[in-house]
Amino acid sequence: MYPTNDSYLGYIKLNRTTVNNDLISDKADQGAAVRYYGLDALRAVAMALGIVLHASLPYFNTYEIWPSDDGESLAIWVVFEFIHIWRMPLFFILGGFFGALVVQRRSWKWYRNQRWRRIGLPLIVFLPLIALVMPYIWLYGLQGSIKGGVEIESYFNPWHLWFLFHLLTFVIVMAIWNMSRQLFSKLIPSETIRIVWQSSARTFLRAIYFPVPFALGVILMIVLIPSGAELIGNPLASFTYFLFGYGLFHRASLMKSIKHYWVAYIVTGSVGFIVYLWIVPQVTDIYNSGGENAGLGLLFIGLKVVCAVTFSLGLIGFAEQHLNTYNSRWRWLADSSYWVYLSHLPIVTFVTFLMFNISAPYEIKFLIAIFITCLLTLVTYRFFIRRTFASVFLNGRRYE
Repeated sequence: MYPTNDSYLGYIKLNRTTVNNDLISDKADQGAAVRYYGLDALRAVAMALGIVLHASLPYFNTYEIWPSDDGESLAIWVVFEFIHIWRMPLFFILGGFFGALVVQRRSWKWYRNQRWRRIGLPLIVFLPLIALVMPYIWLYGLQGSIKGGVEIESYFNPWHLWFLFHLLTFVIVMAIWNMSRQLFSKLIPSETIRIVWQSSARTFLRAIYFPVPFALGVILMIVLIPSGAELIGNPLASFTYFLFGYGLFHRASLMKSIKHYWVAYIVTGSVGFIVYLWIVPQVTDIYNSGGENAGLGLLFIGLKVVCAVTFSLGLIGFAEQHLNTYNSRWRWLADSSYWVYLSHLPIVTFVTFLMFNISAPYEIKFLIAIFITCLLTLVTYRFFIRRTFASVFLNGRRYE
């Protein structure tokens, strides 16, 4: 999912062709336009849930990955696991979807330039700021003060901005792929070879974009094994989600099925998530004891893939089915989402770490951190970002 204002590019012209009923043609039809209000709303909610995720981390055992409040809340852990299992896969699927939208409406060149403006330039500005502030907040969370200074390598941690690095990499890869495709068509003029290649590709894509995404799940399981089903250190896996979203934009019939059967996707994901919650403690115990269980490990990864895909598709279907009309509040939240994403981490970490010495139920402190972070990020957006050059810098011009 792009944390940028690609919703402004939501007006696309469509021309349905008889070549493939699953595809939306990239040729214009003067009378048709589509606006993805539902995906705008979904993006706004998913972005806000980043605050919930980072507010939850001190309140369960992260095995020293995150500063802890010296206690655990089962309820907060379940909330974290539920959001974490689908949120980033959904972002990357939406990132590919809106990337295809931009390419169709404009061009590959315009897409590359726009991604550089919307991702590269904000990354250049915000990464040094985050890198300078977060090590000291982190040190405060670990020891209650900033005495002693921080290690030099702490300044080179991308923190939550790793998502933007992945997206920039995908832009480069997609540009290379597009040039290679054009070169292939010139170097191999044989119509027979081209027909065989296109037929094989079409068969493969039909398997990937089947309403029951079994083939996609198998591919994701294979690429996720090296990272234990986490995306942060596995750009190949996140790129797989991105490519799926890119192709999903061109498949009107599948989008129609997703909208119609969103309940089935959510129910399937919910059943998988219940089993996943039962599996996680067992996998964690085996891992921490230095043991191995290949079967249980594959089941763990498989459940994460099932939940990630089905929840993502179910939420996309729900959003497009029930939220696909203009709503000024959702639009405002969607506009603010990029700023919220970029600015929230120092706030939510400092607030949660500051409350370590306060005696109160973990759930109360968790909710306080969410409220304060939402308040500060949205208020600063309203008064310092929305109607300033910063808004254009982050989101582009209103109808770019």
